[in-house]
Amino acid sequence: MFNKSIAYRLSIFISLAVVAVFLAFIIVIYVNYQDMVLESIENKANKLSMETVSLVHKQLISTQEITKNIADQFVYYAEHNNEDLLINSIMDRYSFLNAIYISIDSIDEINNSYLISRNNNDIEFYSGDEKIFHCDAEMEIFNELKADELSKWSEVYRCDTGSTQTIAYYSPIQVSLTKDKSRKIGSVVCELSLQTLNDSINHLKIGERGFAFLVNNEGTYITHPENKWIFNRNLYTIPDKNFDNPKPNVNMILNDHLSGSMVAYPEYLNFEKSWVHYTPIVETGWLLIVVVPYDELYFTLYMLILKMLFFSALGILFIFFIVTYISNKQIQPLSKVTTQLKKFSNLSGAKDLNTLNEVKIVSESLNSIRTWYDKYKIDQFQEEKLNAQQKQDLQEASEIQMSLINTDFSGFKNHKDIDLYALYKPARIVSGDLFDFFFIKDNNLFFSIGDVSGKGISAAFFMSVAQTIIKGNAKFGDPEKIVHQVNNELTTANQHQFFLTLFIGVLNLKTGILNYCNAAHTPTLILKSNGEILELAQSHGMPLGIYSNKKYTGSSVTLERGDTIILYTDGVTELLNDNDVQFGRKKLKHDLKLQVNNSPKEIAENILQSLDNHRGKLKQSDDITVLAINYK
Repeated sequence: MFNKSIAYRLSIFISLAVVAVFLAFIIVIYVNYQDMVLESIENKANKLSMETVSLVHKQLISTQEITKNIADQFVYYAEHNNEDLLINSIMDRYSFLNAIYISIDSIDEINNSYLISRNNNDIEFYSGDEKIFHCDAEMEIFNELKADELSKWSEVYRCDTGSTQTIAYYSPIQVSLTKDKSRKIGSVVCELSLQTLNDSINHLKIGERGFAFLVNNEGTYITHPENKWIFNRNLYTIPDKNFDNPKPNVNMILNDHLSGSMVAYPEYLNFEKSWVHYTPIVETGWLLIVVVPYDELYFTLYMLILKMLFFSALGILFIFFIVTYISNKQIQPLSKVTTQLKKFSNLSGAKDLNTLNEVKIVSESLNSIRTWYDKYKIDQFQEEKLNAQQKQDLQEASEIQMSLINTDFSGFKNHKDIDLYALYKPARIVSGDLFDFFFIKDNNLFFSIGDVSGKGISAAFFMSVAQTIIKGNAKFGDPEKIVHQVNNELTTANQHQFFLTLFIGVLNLKTGILNYCNAAHTPTLILKSNGEILELAQSHGMPLGIYSNKKYTGSSVTLERGDTIILYTDGVTELLNDNDVQFGRKKLKHDLKLQVNNSPKEIAENILQSLDNHRGKLKQSDDITVLAINYK
């Protein structure tokens, strides 16, 4: 400090005084507004909890009311042969219902048993004189419910290990005999899928990373965003370290149906300090638990402090520069010589002379230049060594990426229904293009092509992640569902704000029906056997990896024997020549019409040759990928 210039020391002392004043001001503001902000935080947390409770109550209460309404109206509809209209309309309207069971005990004119249930996206209706159940467990639960004259909820059950956990609400069907007397003639049971309830809770936005889940009266998880914990975790088994001392009395909370809040460190949030609110669900005896990270709840308070610190820092910097400027002006004659000597010494960048002694400045300036030159030679050697290592790392990254690209076409040579070939030419060592193909469900050929935004290692790694996620979700078989799931997973894993354009197709080799979904990718072309070209130009949604839970649609087209599907990335149509003219889709179509009778391999290689001719001596600037599929 005492080797510094007078202007510098004066600036530091005044700035420290200003800092002290600003810190005192911040402390006063914080103390005065802390209670107000904390009250706002508590209200925000309670609001999040009430929204979640409302969602659960909506499905439970709706299920109760639906069951009772069917019990009141079913006999009338059945006597007019409109029972299927009543039940079907209810199932169409209330998607959270899994099944409806109706049993009539003593009316001869109508059937004794009715069942309407969901099977994937279809609704199936059964009726007859025999009792209809999905399994013995279901029959046992229903018989216990129907033994009671009062409406009530069942315990949670499922038909087998792999099936969905379900809860049912029962209501008797009664007819009036006299003004004050009625007789039970049947029963109605409505099933509510806990998976549907779990999905609804998980889709409810509770801050950025908050979540909610349900436990039964024994403390067992019956919903949770981590599916593998459902029915495998229990409140009683949570370690003491996950709670602030003292640990809450879980037994009292569950048995006395208490509500309240606490501080915990949930494993699902990597033991991050969180606010936890619990409240009972009166209808079923369950307990709803809402968890929100403290950082999100206290965001307002943190922002207030950050704003004060920011403006304080600006004020301090402003005062520092003003004081420094004035001081330098006052002592400029004294410091001019030493400033020039320091500047000469600092040109080497090797050593900063922290002294005002003129003789020492001259001596150390010469030593600094010699030291800097020696260090420069060492740094030059290290930089060359580092460049060689980086080049090797890039080559290894390229080899890893190429291992994910499917270039084995031997399985299609002797295939009677299909022939396929792909051409993959990165512009750099690593690429952002991807494609894949393989068979799913016997006669269905899955194929995809995509293009990641950006260049370099990060884009290549994002491409590799996307390729793996696409392959992992291909099992769904439906392009729309695959694209939707891939988008959600990519959005979660996207730390560098890349996006992916993607085309996914599933071709049935028996019928020739091609189901596809295009997420903002280049239009796919179909080269007909007569030389005509069909362009699949419709886009079914925005690129992937930007926003989660976006809706994607799909389309289908029927191929004829001899048709060839041409998929490509924008590196084909946007390839420039020396005159900055793109290759273009028009030129691509023209070249394809000349290759009606060519194999997929010949088509791809001819397209590459045409691209090389167009590019001339200009360096390739984007990745080029072409995938050709001939339906024989």
